[in-house]
Amino acid sequence: MTTNRHNILHKRQQYSTNQLKKILKNNNLTIVKADKTKAIVIISNEMLKDKVNNFIIENHMEQLNKEPTEAYQKQIQQTVQKCNRLIDKHVYKYLINIKPIATQLNVYIKIHKKNQPIRPVINNVQAPSYKVARYINKRLQDLIALPYTYNTKNSQEIAEEIIKLQINEHMRIITLDIKDMYVNLPIKGIIQAAQFWLNKNNKNNKELNKKGAVKVF
Repeated sequence: MTTNRHNILHKRQQYSTNQLKKILKNNNLTIVKADKTKAIVIISNEMLKDKVNNFIIENHMEQLNKEPTEAYQKQIQQTVQKCNRLIDKHVYKYLINIKPIATQLNVYIKIHKKNQPIRPVINNVQAPSYKVARYINKRLQDLIALPYTYNTKNSQEIAEEIIKLQINEHMRIITLDIKDMYVNLPIKGIIQAAQFWLNKNNKNNKELNKKGAVKVF
């Protein structure tokens, strides 16, 4: 369509697009996606910058004096080579990004919340740890049998569970929302939880193996 100069509809659309770009540029505005909806938000660059800075301050982030991607890449390579019990040797070379780059922060605007804060969105595909994280996530799912006691698949499952509840006039149903959950997850706590379930799963496998049911990993 961009090379078809004889297409009238395309020319009109291209003209409208260029006019919109000029209006945004002249008024120091930008377009951002809204969170949890297909709407878009037109916001001033200064206001967007303030929202990003507030997010950085609230989450106690610090600016680094040196670009850490190369050092991070070497650290991952060394770690992968040591994890011979979790990572098979023949997949080592497939877990390292050849040309990793530092990921950039993109944002969505939470228009459904007070003061319209941002939701950080980061594409980690080119990050040094992306392939390793994806592989380990799959391995942990195979090794750890978590009891999904409090998890639900979708809103329909929640509705079906609520119908089964015996509710009287003294009961109340409440909902809770965690602010910035993923950036505030305790790393040490996650590691300890993973170790606990790995050890528990390993013990269960050993007991089953004695009975000839399964083979220990």
